Amino acid sequence: MSAMLPRRRGAARFAGVLVASAVVGGGVFASSTAAQADEQIPVTVPTFAADDFIELAAQLPATLREAIERDLGVAPEQYLANAERARAASDAATVLRDRGVDVLGASIDGQTVTINVGSDSDAAAVEATGAQVVVGPLDALKTEREVQPARDHKGGYGYAYQISEPDETGAFDLSRCSVGFSGYDPDGNSRYLTAGHCGVDEATGEQFTYPVHHIELDGPIWATEDWAAEFPGPDLGEFVPGSFHYGNEHDGGLVDITNPDWTAVPQVAGWGGGSGAPDDASVTIRGPIDAVAGAQACKSGATSGWTCGEVLVPVQSTPVGEQNVTGFIFNACMLGGDSGGSVVVGNYALGVNSGSTHDGRTDCDSWNPAQEPNSDGDFSIGYSLATGQYNALTLLGGDWELAVAVATPVVTSPEDGAETGPRPAFTGTVEGARSTHKVSVVVDGETTYEGRVSDDGTFSVAVTDDLAPGEHTYEVTASYGNFSRSETVEGSFTSTEVQAEALTVASPTDGQTTGNARPSFTGTGQPGATVTLTVGDETYGEATVGDDGAWTIEPSADLPVGERFDATVTQSFEGDTQSATVAGLGITVPAVTIAEPEDGATVTGDVTFNGTVYPGAELTLAIEGTVTESSERVQTAADEWAGELEIGEDGAWTFTPDEALQNGEYTLTASAAVEGGDPELTASETSVSFTVAAGDDEGDEDGDELPDTGSSNVWMIVVGVALLALGGAAIAIRARRNGSTA
Repeated sequence: MSAMLPRRRGAARFAGVLVASAVVGGGVFASSTAAQADEQIPVTVPTFAADDFIELAAQLPATLREAIERDLGVAPEQYLANAERARAASDAATVLRDRGVDVLGASIDGQTVTINVGSDSDAAAVEATGAQVVVGPLDALKTEREVQPARDHKGGYGYAYQISEPDETGAFDLSRCSVGFSGYDPDGNSRYLTAGHCGVDEATGEQFTYPVHHIELDGPIWATEDWAAEFPGPDLGEFVPGSFHYGNEHDGGLVDITNPDWTAVPQVAGWGGGSGAPDDASVTIRGPIDAVAGAQACKSGATSGWTCGEVLVPVQSTPVGEQNVTGFIFNACMLGGDSGGSVVVGNYALGVNSGSTHDGRTDCDSWNPAQEPNSDGDFSIGYSLATGQYNALTLLGGDWELAVAVATPVVTSPEDGAETGPRPAFTGTVEGARSTHKVSVVVDGETTYEGRVSDDGTFSVAVTDDLAPGEHTYEVTASYGNFSRSETVEGSFTSTEVQAEALTVASPTDGQTTGNARPSFTGTGQPGATVTLTVGDETYGEATVGDDGAWTIEPSADLPVGERFDATVTQSFEGDTQSATVAGLGITVPAVTIAEPEDGATVTGDVTFNGTVYPGAELTLAIEGTVTESSERVQTAADEWAGELEIGEDGAWTFTPDEALQNGEYTLTASAAVEGGDPELTASETSVSFTVAAGDDEGDEDGDELPDTGSSNVWMIVVGVALLALGGAAIAIRARRNGSTA
């Protein structure tokens, strides 16, 4: 942790060293193949080409570019591309968790993203994002190394404070730590995040109440004690009462900046990419990020400045001093006094320095970074800003908001000075912004309209009130949370009366009948307008009119089937609304079918009849035929003939007679209708003719056939109306003979 200063009158001394053992955990990777996801996952993990970041990388300070190449062995543009890929992986994992997927963690290897899940059933959802999937947890850190708290206004600055009352000689104890991330209290006042163990008395567990002072530095402290001789230094602020938590898996606390000379800014001290001045090569913070294994992370701290490494384990509980802290394990060098400092991935805030295997060393020359969770070597633990169950935003989010740099919006429409309709929509982009950001448009300095930024950085904010014709002014501002705001873009536009192109519907037409429950609606209208399809109170889809004035709406669900209805198409454009109604549309229900027997088939007498009918329809079966038989058979024929009719939920029906049909020629007719429906749309009928040739059931010894009397006998077998319901229904079938034999 820290070194001890000699006791002398008027001087200060450090607190003692804390020592703890590292936790030993384990995990096994298991491979899995998964089917296509059953539901659409509204997130993908895009790849980012390093060439797209060359311009941004060139804007980094030279010393910071050198540090990236030195510590990470990659080009600065590749580092920025990998940081965006890590952010995309973090976002995807969050969306999957929100949709009930058991995400155990995520990892990145260059541009390859892997998401770990708890079971095979979750694999398909991950694959739908484009990421690789592993069933089982990520490997945990396995080591016997001891972890010590890395004690210690931009993030990474150093601060010092008294931790005891002066004794009889006037000597008192001092401690120092590093600033994590600047932010705001609920009233918008400057407040920063740091490590929880920095503000807690290790012996009593009580929070310190002494003032906090800024440490003026020209470079990292390393082993020097010069800072102590300058104590107390400039006033900075005070510990926020009750905010410091050390143990029970947490290590976070808050410090109010009460000196008006200091203002929270969304930056982290870059230390010249290593051992330079703290303000040399500062890094701008654009938002939080979850820990992803393999992400390239850099830490800032007052003792060792700027060092970089790789995240080995995204979430793990580790003893830090006498307490367990849950955080991410990474292999950047961290020394005593770096505690509370910033850990970033690119421009994104990952967490604050908590502890490391520094063993009291005062430089990073002998730091041997662990290369994987199961290897020996030095490692550090960071307390996460947002990752997992135990994190700073969950613990302190009600009392602190991260300060974020928000890029100035670029308004693409309307152009400055352009003419618009009475309800213009403001569109544009905000570099680096996501759905966590908002855009506000103030018209004429009075009315404010707001909208969310999309994850691709685009926005669209509509004016929802009709503006009077004439010139208007606008102010567009992007924001994050309640207090991080961009610069304001100002401009003007002229509102005019809308002369929108007339809405027309080309297809379908009034009274049209179709068997397609989702027919395409096509027509023409005002380019850029939104057209919406409704039936009654239900919306079935929308589209944007193309530049050529054409539009097509594909219904998102089945339209009403079996009854006539009116469909309405509405066009909206800058306050102008037009509607067109297609009257009397009809969607026919699928026709009843007979699958067995087939038309013209020859079957045995114990035939089973089956087919399909529209669910909810009434089914009627009728059979008639001519039976050739002896008078003896006619006399013994049954007057009643029973059977069982079963109809499934999907409309599949089966009729099984209790007794076999006699040899002869038959015609089976099936008809269906929907009660209360339009017969033109719901009624259908089909027939099949078939022959029953069951053989000589009586077994004539001479093998002679029964004589053909030449008379025609017709059996009328009518199945009563059967309402489709769950399960089936047994229906008695009565038969009556017509005619007689000679």
